[in-house]
Amino acid sequence: MTAEHDKDGHYEVALMAVITGEAPPDDALADDAFVTEYRSATTDVALLREQLGLIGQALAGPERVPEPVPDQDPGPGPGAAAVTSVTSLSARRDRRKPLDVALKGVLAAAVAGVVIGMGWLVVQSGGMSAGDDQGASSAADSSAGRPHTEGDAKLSDAGYLACARIVAEGTVAEVEPLPGSGQDRITLDVTRYYKPDKGRARITFPLETGAVPSLRAGDHMLVGFSGDRAHPDTWATGEKEIARERAWITDALPASRTLPCP
Repeated sequence: MTAEHDKDGHYEVALMAVITGEAPPDDALADDAFVTEYRSATTDVALLREQLGLIGQALAGPERVPEPVPDQDPGPGPGAAAVTSVTSLSARRDRRKPLDVALKGVLAAAVAGVVIGMGWLVVQSGGMSAGDDQGASSAADSSAGRPHTEGDAKLSDAGYLACARIVAEGTVAEVEPLPGSGQDRITLDVTRYYKPDKGRARITFPLETGAVPSLRAGDHMLVGFSGDRAHPDTWATGEKEIARERAWITDALPASRTLPCP
């Protein structure tokens, strides 16, 4: 985390509040700068937990399935040579060497330390201002760009926005594969915020690899995040798709401000 990321120390206080689960004091919630950092910290911790969970699953490896071990019962006489398939006691247990377990634990801790030490944040510092909406691009519309929702079909447009934490659009700065996770890390330079009214100039989030085919730096993208999700549950690319999404968002925003999130 650089000095530009948190000149007033708001982020560190917000991050500790998110980690410990303690509610921020009322005077802090009245500070717009703190509230912005608190939202960022919530997103950061959610992504970190998600990625560490994936790392843990990868380190654990596939579950070992015991193999049947043939055994002969010498009890009966020579005429009864029937063979049965049984599982030996040693095969019922996971006999991973203690050293293997220890090494995996050390590796997991090391990975976690690197992630935290490098300040791998969902929302990275890049300034607190975002420009107005960019004009229509002369580039061809992307046929792959389309809105994507998960379980929000029953919510009205205003209802979705009432529960959304971030809705913004901008230009993709980087698409970086996350090895072994089946996800890419997307860095987006925000040009317009719909919710909240303003935020960081650059946000970073995970997205399932191939969810947006051929997504690359320079593409125009609109994303929406509900609740404390680290990954977007709504997105669109291509000028036509984004224009369609922008239309209902701007139309539903006023009503969304009067609705509670169920």
